[in-house]
Amino acid sequence: MTLSDLIHREIIKIVSTASITDAAQLMREKKIGSVFVEEAGEYVGVVTDSDLVRKVFTKDLSFESPVTQVMGSPLIEIDIEKSVMDANHLMYFNEIRHLAISEKGKVVGMISVRDIVHCFLSTAAGPMSEMGDVIKPLTVLTHRNIQTIDASCPAREAAWQMAKSKIGSLVVTDKDIYTGIVTEADLVRKVIGYHLDAAEIPVGVIMNTPIIDVDINASVHVATELMESKGIRHLGVSEDGKIVGVLSIRDLIGMIAVRDLPRFFSK
Repeated sequence: MTLSDLIHREIIKIVSTASITDAAQLMREKKIGSVFVEEAGEYVGVVTDSDLVRKVFTKDLSFESPVTQVMGSPLIEIDIEKSVMDANHLMYFNEIRHLAISEKGKVVGMISVRDIVHCFLSTAAGPMSEMGDVIKPLTVLTHRNIQTIDASCPAREAAWQMAKSKIGSLVVTDKDIYTGIVTEADLVRKVIGYHLDAAEIPVGVIMNTPIIDVDINASVHVATELMESKGIRHLGVSEDGKIVGVLSIRDLIGMIAVRDLPRFFSK
């Protein structure tokens, strides 16, 4: 596949005068993690669920503040003639999950990390198959220092923890037992999107349960396929039936990006 095969030409957008709530509601409705911001017929930025969690709660912004206060600007673009692997590198090293795709200097669509993962999974001789020589890759990629939050804590506290640690999820505990997982998308779609009070609603109400997990001895392909089939970006990693760590989609594309560095820098 190429970027022209993966591109989403129907760009989900919002005007620059729209509110943070408007953006969150659109993300919830479309089940997406970003919206482009348009002003005077031009795309001036992008708002992602990470932007909303890390900027809205930590700066005590009103949900009715304009999206321009939290958007990422300018857009990071990639030319449609570039390869999918080039897009993967650009996302990984810029710590983003969405790219604008340009053609002859004009933004004509976008691509997400999910699209890249789908491409890698669908390519028989692609980077996923090349990872077969890595012995127990999930052992290397798994974050064993599990960041947790009690189910009774307010959603606002979860947002603060994610923003401080620059992570996209927290494992939720109840009496020291792992009971679920809460993500940036949950905070955006279920709290901001419904204009709820983040200081009042407990994490246990918006978490996803049970935790979807993969065995630590599984392959990268199995882990990635599970994320894609479930439409999630974070997995619990289990060993002997017990959750021992967390794996994110960024960890997976990062491993591919790092292994491809010699080719990338030799271009």
